[in-house]
Amino acid sequence: MINFLLNQYQILTKMNTIKYCVIGLCFVTSFSTVVQGQEKTQLIDLFYQAIIKEDDTRNDDASKFTEISLVNYEGEIINPRVLIERYPDTKKYMLNDSIMTINSGVVIQGFIEDLSKLDSRIIIENFHFKKNVLLNLSLYGELESEIFNASVLRIRHCVFDDLFLTWFSNFNLDFRDNSFNELSIINETVTSPSVVIENNTIGYFHFWTATPGIVTIAKNQIGYVEIDLSSFRNLKLLKNRISGIGTANYSQEEIIGRKYWKSYINSRRAQRLVALDKLSEDSLYSYNDISGKVLFQMNSLNRVVSELEIIGNSFLDPTHSNLVIFSQNSISMEVSGNTFETPVIMAPSVSGKFIIEDNNFHSISMDAAIPATPQNEVSIDWQDIKGKLYYQKHEELPAYYGETDEDLANSQQFFKLVAGYSRLLEVYKGYGNLDDANDVFLDMKALHLKRYEYLYRTEGGTTNFFQLYLNKLLKIYTRHGTDPAQAMTASLWIIIFFSLIYFFFPSDWDASSKSKLIKNFKAFTEKNDKGYFRPFLSLVKGVLYSFFNAITLSVNSFVTLGFGTIPTKGLAKYICIFQGFLGWFLLSIFIVALINQILI
Repeated sequence: MINFLLNQYQILTKMNTIKYCVIGLCFVTSFSTVVQGQEKTQLIDLFYQAIIKEDDTRNDDASKFTEISLVNYEGEIINPRVLIERYPDTKKYMLNDSIMTINSGVVIQGFIEDLSKLDSRIIIENFHFKKNVLLNLSLYGELESEIFNASVLRIRHCVFDDLFLTWFSNFNLDFRDNSFNELSIINETVTSPSVVIENNTIGYFHFWTATPGIVTIAKNQIGYVEIDLSSFRNLKLLKNRISGIGTANYSQEEIIGRKYWKSYINSRRAQRLVALDKLSEDSLYSYNDISGKVLFQMNSLNRVVSELEIIGNSFLDPTHSNLVIFSQNSISMEVSGNTFETPVIMAPSVSGKFIIEDNNFHSISMDAAIPATPQNEVSIDWQDIKGKLYYQKHEELPAYYGETDEDLANSQQFFKLVAGYSRLLEVYKGYGNLDDANDVFLDMKALHLKRYEYLYRTEGGTTNFFQLYLNKLLKIYTRHGTDPAQAMTASLWIIIFFSLIYFFFPSDWDASSKSKLIKNFKAFTEKNDKGYFRPFLSLVKGVLYSFFNAITLSVNSFVTLGFGTIPTKGLAKYICIFQGFLGWFLLSIFIVALINQILI
């Protein structure tokens, strides 16, 4: 039975999206025909048969679909108490007062036969499954899945030591307070109106090619997650702890014949290695040493996760080596209140609302995530990601941070990293957020400055020299054009500095020279031992007048290059010319910075 189940899993893994659609329809039609006319079996009897079976010798079970009836369509309960009341001999399988052990593999799949009972409710609780479980229950008929909105399959307080797989269901699925070693919901035929997975412990969780309506995954302890090739109207991940702990464990014999992801859960990576002749087709589904590790991955290819909410989750990995990847298509996506202890590749295609706020990131690559021309609300909290941006196209390639000489030598990767900053800059400008826009621009220019330093250090040259030091000047003077006020402050200090120099040099504007003022001051002190306030003011007036002339000369030189004439001689004349050139250059930068801020 286990071998057949694993073979079924292998076949499902090989199928592409188009094949699933066709095969899924044929599958439903063919099995609907097969089970017609078969003897009806009560669901509780199928559980009894699974309990008393001590081994896995019946390998044909996985190919058998049964026409199933229920004892109570409005509330069918399958638990140890009900089983013991009906079959007293099952009492010996009780693990304790409330849990019953099922030692063999379990395959239960079929159609609930009564179409008039569209609101069937089934509860399975308090079992410990030691081996694989394949549970496929579906309501009969060729009706739209939305009709079964009130029909629910609930699983409560169960332990699954191995794989739990469902790939054929139109019930609402409700799994709470269970422990799964591996939980897989796969195949096109999973058309449940809603799926709730809450407060479970799951080693490895796999959602693949399913098409449910509304899915809520909340308050679970999960090892690894892959949501691949699936479409949802609404998908919520709320307050889960995803930590890479509790992965599925299989012997080598169990691995053979199935694709085994564990932490290597990119379902397409192995296919790419086969295409590159790095992996043989024969070993494709037993290969478990693929480069790159993933803690969480969501990918929909040509499908759509219409509304996606990732709120209050913890993605934990102290080694910072297992990635979190978002690469799905969505109309709206909200990521808020999460902790990402490991790098995140944020590369979805979002056509509408896109919100990232109040998160704690280790690092994030998101150049492809931001809509080029946002149609609706795009809100990205810059403080969440400031200093944490990097570039990584997918998990097979190394991360690029633009920090080491090796990174800076790779111009192609460098400009892809810069592109992420550029997209963010356009978003903040578009919403008038000047503070964050300027902050993003400064971080982007800091990257450029690192590269200019590297180019000048390794290649030299006049061009690299001027690129490096002009950018350093722009950083100091105007914060790369983002702060005209800083330019004004710097200009003021430059004017004061040069005025102090001019004070000690005579100019045509002075009525008397500085040396004469000093001589008069000495004579004044010699003749007035007791001092007189009025003569002192007269002397100070001359000093202040000279200092005012020095400041005026400094302003004149800095702003207007001396009105065409320079009212000083000697060394001061050349200092004045230098200040005039400096003022012309810096004021040009100031004007550009001012216009830049006005036009944003």
